[in-house]
Amino acid sequence: MKKSLLLFAFVTVSLTAFSQIKVRPGVRLGLNAATISNMDNAERKLGINAATYVNIHFSNFYELQVEGTYNNQGSTQTYQVYNGFDPSLGHTREVDLNLHYVGVGIVNKFFIIPDVGLHFILGPSLEVNVDDDGADITPIDFSLFGGIGYEFPFGLGLEARYKQGLIDVRENYDGSYYIGNDYYYAENDGDYYDGNNLLNGVIQFGVYYKFNF
Repeated sequence: MKKSLLLFAFVTVSLTAFSQIKVRPGVRLGLNAATISNMDNAERKLGINAATYVNIHFSNFYELQVEGTYNNQGSTQTYQVYNGFDPSLGHTREVDLNLHYVGVGIVNKFFIIPDVGLHFILGPSLEVNVDDDGADITPIDFSLFGGIGYEFPFGLGLEARYKQGLIDVRENYDGSYYIGNDYYYAENDGDYYDGNNLLNGVIQFGVYYKFNF
């Protein structure tokens, strides 16, 4: 009798918990303000971020979200330009270092107050460098991110995140490269970086929609 009651209680709790789980797809589109730490003359560069995702609602307090992402990152840098390697023809110019990543993010969403859309975000992401303007950037980046958001009852939401890369972005990149017929190198006599790691750092703003079907 006791075993039957325990089994009944276990089944009841399991069914109740399972009935609360909801799986919903969604999309997100937003703006990145990206830079690379410890890089001379680097400023934030604007780019886009986009994602499709599957959201798993476990309870009123917690959701797990698996995202397939695209991010345009990098930095804006000030370069001294030498046309034909002739110093007399040099001039200073700002150039965008465009890094394009696709990857997967695991998002943990914590809702502080049940049935209220305010939530906090925490998770990791693994991304692959698919294009780097020929700058020989490291092929992968592993990041941690956190943020805050608000979701309206009809599925529309707003989020702000900060994503910090943990892998040095340089592979064979010494701070110089060609664009067209121009040869670029960092100022300070080519002193492109010191001994510190060069890491992606991205402020992200986004709008998302979670479908209800």
